[in-house]
Amino acid sequence: MSGQIRAELAKIRSTRTWIVLLAVMLGYVLLNTIVLLVIDLLPQDGGGEDVPGVPTIANEQGVRNVWASAGGGYVITLILGLLVITTEYRHRTLTSTFLAQPRRLRVVAAKLAAAAAASFAFAVVTCVAVAAVAVPVLAARDAYALPAADIAAILAGGVLGSTLFGVLGVAVGTLVRNQVAAIVGGLVWLLLGEALLIAFLPSVGKWLPGGAANSLVQATSFQGEALLSPGVAAVVLLGYTAVLVGIAAATTLRRDVT
Repeated sequence: MSGQIRAELAKIRSTRTWIVLLAVMLGYVLLNTIVLLVIDLLPQDGGGEDVPGVPTIANEQGVRNVWASAGGGYVITLILGLLVITTEYRHRTLTSTFLAQPRRLRVVAAKLAAAAAASFAFAVVTCVAVAAVAVPVLAARDAYALPAADIAAILAGGVLGSTLFGVLGVAVGTLVRNQVAAIVGGLVWLLLGEALLIAFLPSVGKWLPGGAANSLVQATSFQGEALLSPGVAAVVLLGYTAVLVGIAAATTLRRDVT
Protein backbone atom coordinates (compact mmCIF):
# COMPACT_ATOMS: atom_id res chain seq x y z
CA MET A 1 0.00 0.00 0.00
CA SER A 2 2.83 2.41 0.82
CA GLY A 3 4.27 1.74 -2.63
CA GLN A 4 0.95 2.68 -4.22
CA ILE A 5 0.86 5.93 -2.24
CA ARG A 6 4.43 6.75 -3.29
CA ALA A 7 3.41 6.13 -6.90
CA GLU A 8 0.48 8.54 -6.58
CA LEU A 9 2.70 11.18 -4.99
CA ALA A 10 5.16 10.71 -7.83
CA LYS A 11 2.34 11.39 -10.30
CA ILE A 12 1.59 14.66 -8.54
CA ARG A 13 5.25 15.69 -8.62
CA SER A 14 5.79 14.60 -12.22
CA THR A 15 4.25 17.77 -13.67
CA ARG A 16 4.56 21.47 -12.86
CA THR A 17 0.84 21.68 -12.05
CA TRP A 18 1.49 21.39 -8.32
CA ILE A 19 3.89 24.35 -8.47
CA VAL A 20 1.28 26.47 -10.24
CA LEU A 21 -1.40 25.49 -7.73
CA LEU A 22 0.84 26.24 -4.76
CA ALA A 23 1.78 29.62 -6.25
CA VAL A 24 -1.88 30.49 -6.83
CA MET A 25 -2.78 29.38 -3.30
CA LEU A 26 -0.02 31.51 -1.79
CA GLY A 27 -0.93 34.52 -3.91
CA TYR A 28 -4.63 34.26 -3.11
CA VAL A 29 -4.13 33.79 0.62
CA LEU A 30 -1.43 36.44 1.00
CA LEU A 31 -3.52 38.99 -0.90
CA ASN A 32 -6.39 38.40 1.54
CA THR A 33 -3.97 38.67 4.46
CA ILE A 34 -2.51 41.96 3.27
CA VAL A 35 -5.95 43.47 2.68
CA LEU A 36 -7.05 42.51 6.19
CA LEU A 37 -3.85 43.94 7.66
CA VAL A 38 -4.26 47.33 6.01
CA ILE A 39 -8.04 47.65 5.78
CA ASP A 40 -8.13 50.27 8.53
CA LEU A 41 -5.69 52.39 6.51
CA LEU A 42 -8.09 52.59 3.57
CA PRO A 43 -10.49 55.55 3.19
CA GLN A 44 -13.20 55.15 5.81
CA ASP A 45 -16.81 56.27 6.17
CA GLY A 46 -17.62 59.35 8.20
CA GLY A 47 -14.25 61.09 7.98
CA GLY A 48 -11.97 58.50 9.49
CA GLU A 49 -14.28 56.21 11.44
CA ASP A 50 -14.18 52.49 10.83
CA VAL A 51 -16.55 51.07 8.25
CA PRO A 52 -19.43 49.42 10.16
CA GLY A 53 -19.25 45.64 10.23
CA VAL A 54 -15.62 45.47 9.07
CA PRO A 55 -13.30 44.36 11.92
CA THR A 56 -9.79 45.84 11.94
CA ILE A 57 -6.60 44.67 13.61
CA ALA A 58 -7.35 47.01 16.50
CA ASN A 59 -9.89 44.48 17.79
CA GLU A 60 -9.93 40.74 18.42
CA GLN A 61 -12.05 39.62 15.47
CA GLY A 62 -9.98 41.65 13.04
CA VAL A 63 -6.80 39.87 14.14
CA ARG A 64 -8.58 36.53 14.08
CA ASN A 65 -9.60 37.21 10.49
CA VAL A 66 -5.98 37.91 9.55
CA TRP A 67 -4.89 34.51 10.83
CA ALA A 68 -8.04 32.86 9.47
CA SER A 69 -7.01 33.95 5.98
CA ALA A 70 -4.35 31.22 6.13
CA GLY A 71 -7.16 28.67 5.78
CA GLY A 72 -8.68 30.29 2.71
CA GLY A 73 -6.73 28.15 0.27
CA TYR A 74 -9.06 25.16 0.56
CA VAL A 75 -10.44 26.05 -2.87
CA ILE A 76 -7.01 25.30 -4.35
CA THR A 77 -6.58 22.01 -2.50
CA LEU A 78 -10.02 20.99 -3.77
CA ILE A 79 -8.73 21.53 -7.31
CA LEU A 80 -5.59 19.57 -6.46
CA GLY A 81 -7.71 16.63 -5.33
CA LEU A 82 -9.89 16.87 -8.42
CA LEU A 83 -6.82 16.76 -10.67
CA VAL A 84 -5.41 13.70 -8.89
CA ILE A 85 -8.22 11.54 -10.28
CA THR A 86 -9.72 13.43 -13.24
CA THR A 87 -6.34 13.67 -14.97
CA GLU A 88 -6.36 9.89 -15.24
CA TYR A 89 -9.83 9.95 -16.78
CA ARG A 90 -8.86 12.76 -19.13
CA HIS A 91 -5.72 11.04 -20.42
CA ARG A 92 -7.28 7.55 -20.22
CA THR A 93 -4.54 6.19 -17.98
CA LEU A 94 -6.82 4.86 -15.24
CA THR A 95 -7.24 1.55 -17.05
CA SER A 96 -3.48 1.00 -16.93
CA THR A 97 -3.46 1.98 -13.26
CA PHE A 98 -6.13 -0.59 -12.47
CA LEU A 99 -4.32 -3.25 -14.51
CA ALA A 100 -1.18 -2.62 -12.48
CA GLN A 101 -3.21 -2.73 -9.26
CA PRO A 102 -6.47 -4.71 -9.82
CA ARG A 103 -7.71 -3.92 -6.31
CA ARG A 104 -9.49 -0.70 -7.15
CA LEU A 105 -10.10 0.29 -3.56
CA ARG A 106 -6.36 0.33 -2.97
CA VAL A 107 -5.92 2.71 -5.87
CA VAL A 108 -8.67 5.00 -4.57
CA ALA A 109 -7.25 4.87 -1.04
CA ALA A 110 -3.76 5.69 -2.33
CA LYS A 111 -5.09 8.66 -4.30
CA LEU A 112 -6.97 9.90 -1.25
CA ALA A 113 -3.84 9.57 0.90
CA ALA A 114 -1.65 11.29 -1.69
CA ALA A 115 -4.10 14.17 -2.08
CA ALA A 116 -4.33 14.52 1.70
CA ALA A 117 -0.54 14.57 2.07
CA ALA A 118 -0.06 17.12 -0.72
CA SER A 119 -2.91 19.31 0.58
CA PHE A 120 -1.46 19.16 4.10
CA ALA A 121 1.92 20.30 2.78
CA PHE A 122 0.30 23.12 0.80
CA ALA A 123 -1.59 24.27 3.90
CA VAL A 124 1.50 24.24 6.12
CA VAL A 125 3.51 26.28 3.59
CA THR A 126 0.62 28.75 3.37
CA CYS A 127 0.44 29.12 7.16
CA VAL A 128 4.18 29.81 7.33
CA ALA A 129 3.85 32.44 4.59
CA VAL A 130 0.95 34.16 6.36
CA ALA A 131 2.88 34.18 9.64
CA ALA A 132 5.92 35.68 7.90
CA VAL A 133 3.76 38.56 6.66
CA ALA A 134 1.39 39.01 9.59
CA VAL A 135 3.70 38.83 12.61
CA PRO A 136 5.90 41.84 11.81
CA VAL A 137 2.96 43.98 10.64
CA LEU A 138 0.83 43.19 13.68
CA ALA A 139 3.77 43.88 15.99
CA ALA A 140 4.69 47.15 14.26
CA ARG A 141 1.14 48.49 14.33
CA ASP A 142 0.43 47.56 17.95
CA ALA A 143 -2.52 45.36 17.02
CA TYR A 144 -4.77 43.42 19.38
CA ALA A 145 -2.66 40.76 21.12
CA LEU A 146 -4.29 37.44 20.30
CA PRO A 147 -3.05 34.60 22.53
CA ALA A 148 -0.63 32.16 20.90
CA ALA A 149 -2.94 29.23 21.69
CA ASP A 150 -5.77 30.90 19.75
CA ILE A 151 -3.49 31.52 16.77
CA ALA A 152 -2.35 27.90 16.83
CA ALA A 153 -5.98 26.70 16.92
CA ILE A 154 -6.91 28.90 13.95
CA LEU A 155 -3.93 27.72 11.89
CA ALA A 156 -4.61 24.08 12.81
CA GLY A 157 -8.21 24.51 11.69
CA GLY A 158 -7.01 25.94 8.39
CA VAL A 159 -4.66 23.02 7.82
CA LEU A 160 -7.40 20.51 8.65
CA GLY A 161 -9.89 22.21 6.34
CA SER A 162 -7.48 22.41 3.41
CA THR A 163 -6.45 18.78 3.88
CA LEU A 164 -10.04 17.53 3.95
CA PHE A 165 -10.90 19.55 0.85
CA GLY A 166 -8.07 17.80 -0.97
CA VAL A 167 -9.69 14.48 -0.05
CA LEU A 168 -13.11 15.82 -1.06
CA GLY A 169 -11.64 16.74 -4.43
CA VAL A 170 -10.64 13.15 -5.11
CA ALA A 171 -14.08 11.90 -4.08
CA VAL A 172 -15.94 14.44 -6.22
CA GLY A 173 -13.60 13.85 -9.16
CA THR A 174 -14.21 10.13 -8.93
CA LEU A 175 -17.95 10.73 -9.22
CA VAL A 176 -17.92 13.45 -11.88
CA ARG A 177 -14.90 12.17 -13.90
CA ASN A 178 -14.99 15.01 -16.44
CA GLN A 179 -12.12 17.31 -15.45
CA VAL A 180 -13.51 20.58 -16.78
CA ALA A 181 -16.98 19.96 -15.36
CA ALA A 182 -15.56 18.99 -11.97
CA ILE A 183 -13.27 22.03 -11.67
CA VAL A 184 -15.75 24.59 -13.02
CA GLY A 185 -18.59 23.12 -10.97
CA GLY A 186 -16.48 23.07 -7.81
CA LEU A 187 -15.35 26.67 -8.25
CA VAL A 188 -18.82 27.97 -9.03
CA TRP A 189 -20.29 26.16 -6.05
CA LEU A 190 -17.66 27.32 -3.55
CA LEU A 191 -16.93 30.83 -4.82
CA LEU A 192 -20.46 31.77 -5.79
CA GLY A 193 -23.11 29.45 -4.36
CA GLU A 194 -21.68 28.77 -0.92
CA ALA A 195 -20.05 32.19 -0.65
CA LEU A 196 -23.41 33.91 -1.10
CA LEU A 197 -25.12 31.61 1.38
CA ILE A 198 -22.37 32.09 3.97
CA ALA A 199 -22.44 35.86 3.50
CA PHE A 200 -26.18 36.50 3.40
CA LEU A 201 -27.76 33.37 4.88
CA PRO A 202 -25.16 32.12 7.37
CA SER A 203 -27.68 30.02 9.29
CA VAL A 204 -27.74 27.74 6.21
CA GLY A 205 -24.29 28.35 4.76
CA LYS A 206 -22.44 27.43 7.95
CA TRP A 207 -23.60 23.81 7.58
CA LEU A 208 -22.14 23.46 4.09
CA PRO A 209 -18.52 22.33 3.43
CA GLY A 210 -17.25 25.85 2.76
CA GLY A 211 -19.06 27.19 5.79
CA ALA A 212 -17.56 24.44 7.92
CA ALA A 213 -14.09 25.29 6.60
CA ASN A 214 -14.61 28.95 7.53
CA SER A 215 -15.85 27.88 10.95
CA LEU A 216 -12.70 25.82 11.51
CA VAL A 217 -10.66 29.02 11.34
CA GLN A 218 -13.17 30.85 13.56
CA ALA A 219 -14.17 33.39 10.92
CA THR A 220 -17.42 35.37 10.88
CA SER A 221 -19.97 35.88 8.16
CA PHE A 222 -20.29 39.12 6.20
CA GLN A 223 -23.18 40.03 8.49
CA GLY A 224 -20.98 39.50 11.54
CA GLU A 225 -22.86 36.38 12.64
CA ALA A 226 -20.73 33.67 14.22
CA LEU A 227 -20.50 30.40 12.36
CA LEU A 228 -20.17 26.92 13.86
CA SER A 229 -17.78 26.18 16.70
CA PRO A 230 -14.51 24.61 15.44
CA GLY A 231 -15.36 21.24 16.99
CA VAL A 232 -18.79 21.05 15.36
CA ALA A 233 -17.33 22.31 12.08
CA ALA A 234 -14.71 19.54 12.11
CA VAL A 235 -17.41 16.91 12.61
CA VAL A 236 -19.53 18.39 9.80
CA LEU A 237 -16.65 18.53 7.33
CA LEU A 238 -15.46 15.04 8.28
CA GLY A 239 -19.03 13.84 7.75
CA TYR A 240 -19.21 15.28 4.24
CA THR A 241 -15.82 13.77 3.47
CA ALA A 242 -16.72 10.32 4.79
CA VAL A 243 -20.01 10.20 2.88
CA LEU A 244 -18.55 11.32 -0.44
CA VAL A 245 -15.52 9.05 -0.09
CA GLY A 246 -17.81 6.10 0.64
CA ILE A 247 -19.97 6.83 -2.40
CA ALA A 248 -16.90 7.31 -4.59
CA ALA A 249 -15.35 4.04 -3.44
CA ALA A 250 -18.57 2.09 -4.02
CA THR A 251 -19.01 3.65 -7.45
CA THR A 252 -15.44 2.86 -8.49
CA LEU A 253 -15.94 -0.84 -7.81
CA ARG A 254 -18.87 -1.04 -10.25
CA ARG A 255 -18.11 1.54 -12.90
CA ASP A 256 -16.54 0.82 -16.27
CA VAL A 257 -13.49 3.09 -16.69
CA THR A 258 -12.80 2.45 -20.36
